[in-house]
Amino acid sequence: MKTRYALSLGKPFGIKVKVHWTFIFLIAWIVIVSLNRGLETPQILMHVLFVFALFFCVVLHELGHSLTAIKFGGNVTGITLLPIGGMAHMTKMPEKPKEEFLVSAAGPLVNVVIAILIWIYLALFQPVNLEEMKFVAITRENFLVMLMAANIFIVVFNLIPAFPMDGGRLFRAALSIKMKRVDATRIAKDIGQIFAIFFILAGLFINPFLVIIGIFILLGAKGEYEMIQYQDALKQFSVEDVLNKNFAELDMEDTLGDAAQKLIHIPDNGFVIKSEGKYKGILTKNEIINGLNNLGKEGKIKDAVNTDVEPVKPNAKLFDVFQDMNRKRNYLVPVISKDEILGVLDIDNLKELILIQRAIR
Repeated sequence: MKTRYALSLGKPFGIKVKVHWTFIFLIAWIVIVSLNRGLETPQILMHVLFVFALFFCVVLHELGHSLTAIKFGGNVTGITLLPIGGMAHMTKMPEKPKEEFLVSAAGPLVNVVIAILIWIYLALFQPVNLEEMKFVAITRENFLVMLMAANIFIVVFNLIPAFPMDGGRLFRAALSIKMKRVDATRIAKDIGQIFAIFFILAGLFINPFLVIIGIFILLGAKGEYEMIQYQDALKQFSVEDVLNKNFAELDMEDTLGDAAQKLIHIPDNGFVIKSEGKYKGILTKNEIINGLNNLGKEGKIKDAVNTDVEPVKPNAKLFDVFQDMNRKRNYLVPVISKDEILGVLDIDNLKELILIQRAIR
């Protein structure tokens, strides 16, 4: 998910934590519901404070996943807070069943620890009588009790075997011990989608947030299963096995009119741009059209080129490069070794290769 419209909250352990702009809808919903219940301003503020405290626990939950994944060689680009919870963005996930099991279990275990610490604090310093305590609204007296209960709920809810939730990942990791990961993912995905439909139906009568969670599970399970299929199809290849050596190139000082004239004659998604014989960037079809609209035919390629497309090495794993291209939406990537451009990778060609491999299998 894009985090372009997100507020940065810092980088604990070097991991970027952001809150998505839609989080404001959750706060607004809390305020509106509280007003409809006739709560006063101090009580409403207590409810909002509780949401912040709960999402701090969610951040710790996601850090548990992230730090465990990093320990096993995973790559985490950041954590985003959404109204329905947190999401750790992992571009590389440990694949061994035991490691995936530990990564998936780490998040709920953090919430277990939080709940235990709150219980110890209450037992030692703030004894409570649950029979006399009121839970109609969140107050100073029941704040920690409610937070402890919320962490327990997070654990129980996340352990539901609905892939790609934590419980679904634990289930997939267990299945992967006895079968191929792609088959284990398919089974976990199918079960997850059954739960998703149940959430959506229940949400229509109980709570609209269940509908959102159900849709998230449906889309998340489908998307991750597709990526596992891609991985299964590409895992035997490296970049040098499939790079296209017949690529089109232009110079930074050429015009967009030159690029437009040559565009219909090239097989790829765009051009490799050079200056003084060295790679400078990529010019895709979309960038040519945008450049023509803004700069005209006489506009220089150097004013429209995308210089953020990093080259890849020929010995890189093809699936890792494909995954990175999808994430960054790079449709054309140069393959370079010792400052020499060996060829390019075109996202459309890679997708065709995937279809061929899946058909063969």
